[in-house]
Amino acid sequence: MLGKAYAAGTILNALATGTGSAFGIELTTKAKVKLDDENVLIVNGEERETEILEKILSHFGIKAQVTVRTEIPERSGLGSSSAFINAILCSLMKNKELLAHEILKLNAEISLKAGISYTGAFDDASASLLGGFVISENYQMKLRSWILSRKKTAVLIPEFKRKKVDWDKIKAESYRLSNALEDIKKLKFFEVMVENTKFYCEMLGYPIEIAERLWREGICCGLSGNGPVFVAIGSKEEVLTAKEIWQEYGRVLLRKVAEKPAEDVVISSELFMS
Repeated sequence: MLGKAYAAGTILNALATGTGSAFGIELTTKAKVKLDDENVLIVNGEERETEILEKILSHFGIKAQVTVRTEIPERSGLGSSSAFINAILCSLMKNKELLAHEILKLNAEISLKAGISYTGAFDDASASLLGGFVISENYQMKLRSWILSRKKTAVLIPEFKRKKVDWDKIKAESYRLSNALEDIKKLKFFEVMVENTKFYCEMLGYPIEIAERLWREGICCGLSGNGPVFVAIGSKEEVLTAKEIWQEYGRVLLRKVAEKPAEDVVISSELFMS
């Protein structure tokens, strides 16, 4: 069976506070699982290490050959790991009803166990599976909101590489995101992306001018995840302007914000904060 998931762009990085917000981007990861005597992982035609795959498959007590095709650049801040796990889980679980809360909770647990996320990345995982915009409480593995919206997005893949993350330093300075935590409750995505980007660009050492140039044009944008990718959200005209400004920094992709879930999942009240 084939499983599918989207990339995730960041509104509010959950690293500092545990509260996150993200949106699905129509860059996809697709996974095909075939039962086998040993674990084999092939990504975009290349055989890879199977450490994370083994953590996923051990939950089901099986071994398999897994073939993945992905458009999402790795270590980019676009939730590539969350999409990878989602796609494989959806493929494995298609013999029964796909329950969103089960998939996403298991995704977060695997991310923590594998050491590929500090918080479980429940925000990225949710946006990757459900599309639209999500607001999450990562430590509780629950969503506050899920909103579908027709928007375009520009994705800047810069020429510089990802910076090192000092989680202790980020946690110690988390009080500086208090306004963003209030604004996210009011769905003030522009204001939140500004606060989030100022904070994480300083903490991680990315050039803030990349975002500032679009803010001056009134375009909603910011750093995605722990970088180095930046994302912009808006109308067709706004993302075309973003591309024109950003192309001097690297490669710019234009996509839609995903308008529906990547799979035919059941979304129940168990997924949301009570």
